[in-house]
Amino acid sequence: MATAELHGQKISPFEQGYAAFLKGQSLEKNPFDTENNTSPFSKQRWIDGWNKAQREARRKV
Repeated sequence: MATAELHGQKISPFEQGYAAFLKGQSLEKNPFDTENNTSPFSKQRWIDGWNKAQREARRKV
């Protein structure tokens, strides 16, 4: 499972997805989208975070 930290604190899959959009990563860069992924919930939460960041960016334009 993909894990990430921000300032020493673990961040959730949702937060990872949100941050990925802000960094310019595509939706296909989901680290939870692998053959060995045993957590479809984490995959979906990452997508949810990415989509939320995208919606918020559109509203600001």
